[in-house]
Amino acid sequence: MQVTTGDVTLTEAYWNTPSTAATLQVTVHNTGTITELIRLSYTLPAGLADAGTKGCAAAGGGTYRCGAWTVGAGVRFSTVLRLRVAGTAWKQMPLSGSVQVIADAPGAAGEATDDQGFAVLFPAGPPVPGIALTADEVAFDISGGPSALTLRLGNTGAVDAAGRVEVVLPAGVTVPTPPLGCVAVDPTRTRCDAGLVLAGTTAEVQLPVEATPQAQREAPLSGAVIGQLDPRSGPTRRVQMSFRITAAAALATPVVSPPAPTGSQGVLPAGAATGDGGLTSVERTAVILIAVSTLLVVLALTLATTSLRRRLGGPPPEPAPNPAD
Repeated sequence: MQVTTGDVTLTEAYWNTPSTAATLQVTVHNTGTITELIRLSYTLPAGLADAGTKGCAAAGGGTYRCGAWTVGAGVRFSTVLRLRVAGTAWKQMPLSGSVQVIADAPGAAGEATDDQGFAVLFPAGPPVPGIALTADEVAFDISGGPSALTLRLGNTGAVDAAGRVEVVLPAGVTVPTPPLGCVAVDPTRTRCDAGLVLAGTTAEVQLPVEATPQAQREAPLSGAVIGQLDPRSGPTRRVQMSFRITAAAALATPVVSPPAPTGSQGVLPAGAATGDGGLTSVERTAVILIAVSTLLVVLALTLATTSLRRRLGGPPPEPAPNPAD
């Protein structure tokens, strides 16, 4: 059994309403060989609530439980959860939730379960003139090794300003070694000095990040970044946004080491091609030897056949006497 989710992605319109309607798409796949009865539940973070998803009811603690579906072997189906995001939810970012499925069948030994997280992604804001903030997605590959987070703090005003960014990460995701100019405020929060950001320019900050195996299995998750500019004159400008954290391990549980690359028969390794029809010197020699061997075999067969025919034919007949003699 496998469940996958989208994300709750909010637009700039979020900043202009007391609450925002949103949707979350969930896809369930019966990867087994028998028909299963599937039950679905989901947990929402603070600031989010169900907005009337049909067949689902609150179970306490931000958790909602939905009805059951009978799903045949190999069948995949999708459903949409209807949610509402409070206008004050951004103050608690980063926000993430999770979806869980439980499957069982008559006569089956035990239950099959799977769960996956989803991120709540806020745009940069609340909108403030003179400052821009972006953050790239963090992606952990199947090896589970460290990744990187790239942040860009832009000064769109007319006055130079001292820049600073602060990164807040979810549980299980950390900055192992803060780079020069950065300091760990607490286990989940890192603050970096972006230096003097001239008017009309952008400063870039890059942080190494790592995640525990459990955090990677729960991905996608979200982190938050707070950007701040202190101009030479004028008020401090400050915005924040969230960014997505993904991991290949979320789709490949349990995590296994990737197989070592191996050569394939009949395929040349990179850089082995030459100007002689794509053959290496070793391969050209092999072709020549095969051709010579073939010619020798043909010649030997021809000589053997000729000799055999002579033996089977016997000695030539004696010439008949001349009647005139």
